[in-house]
Amino acid sequence: MKPYLDLLPSPVLVTDASGHIKEANLDLLALVGGDTSSWAGRYIDTLMPGSSRIFLQTHVWPMMLRHRMVQEMYLHLNTHNQEQVPVMVNARHGLWNEQECIFWVFYVARERSRFEAELLEARARAQRLASELSLANAELRTLHAQLAQRTEFVESQNRELSTLSETDPLTRLGNRRALERAVAHWQSQAPIGTPAALMMVDVDHFKRVNDTHGHDEGDRVLQQLAQQLQASRRGSDLVVRYGGEEFAIWLPGATPDGARSVATRAHAMVKKVLVDQKPITVSIGVVCAQHTLHKERDMVFLSRLLHQADLALYRAKAAGRDRTEWHTSSVGLS
Repeated sequence: MKPYLDLLPSPVLVTDASGHIKEANLDLLALVGGDTSSWAGRYIDTLMPGSSRIFLQTHVWPMMLRHRMVQEMYLHLNTHNQEQVPVMVNARHGLWNEQECIFWVFYVARERSRFEAELLEARARAQRLASELSLANAELRTLHAQLAQRTEFVESQNRELSTLSETDPLTRLGNRRALERAVAHWQSQAPIGTPAALMMVDVDHFKRVNDTHGHDEGDRVLQQLAQQLQASRRGSDLVVRYGGEEFAIWLPGATPDGARSVATRAHAMVKKVLVDQKPITVSIGVVCAQHTLHKERDMVFLSRLLHQADLALYRAKAAGRDRTEWHTSSVGLS
């Protein structure tokens, strides 16, 4: 399949799903220098200056993970003569030699007029290639059944990867990403006026457990605590490990009375976790919310919830621990 890459009218790169280079066509090599063997196995960001490497990690890869493709991303490539060339890049997951890969297509964008001329030339070349590519369709059809099976397998793996990316490996609870998605879903789906609550739950004196009994015992406590918090929630609630010994419980549709009931159950249930035959306790901070207007960004709203629940949690710690404190006013989505 490599010859077909060289026929394509744009710089093209093939990487594995992690971004390590497998193939590069002649147009790309003409831009960056070297040959395929000199780039094979290297990470894609070695082609880019520092600012584009950062953008690749913070924007391109998260979008690839979520959508399996990106379109019209603006980056720069380092050329063989040390020039930084602006490019637009489209990328998509696919199969290369029956292995999962990512195809990266770059469009050099030094000047808009030049860019448009290149697109016109690319269209003409693509038309010329159409007849040649049609000859390959017969061979590709014979591989269709195998590729369909492989695609099904890859989709299954991607679903598993998506689940793992939102799961805390120690407790098997959701993580911060799972919380962000749940809150965003509530914001987009809940009717105006719908209540909700967020609890921040922190293990009291957890450092003593690690210092006295070691981290293995600390991990056991966190795993059992996660189970008890799961048992405390309502069916619609989400329990996540927010970080370290801190957990969060998202309660969509919960009134203050409903949140109070969950907090009461949580205090009772976590005391079933013992260290040296003594029960573990937690401090809980709660903030209530109400869906009002669809104007505030998801992350801004969640950040306010987390901040105000944390303030309530700190008050619970300061007041002697093993208790629940409430933020004094409801957070509105406006």
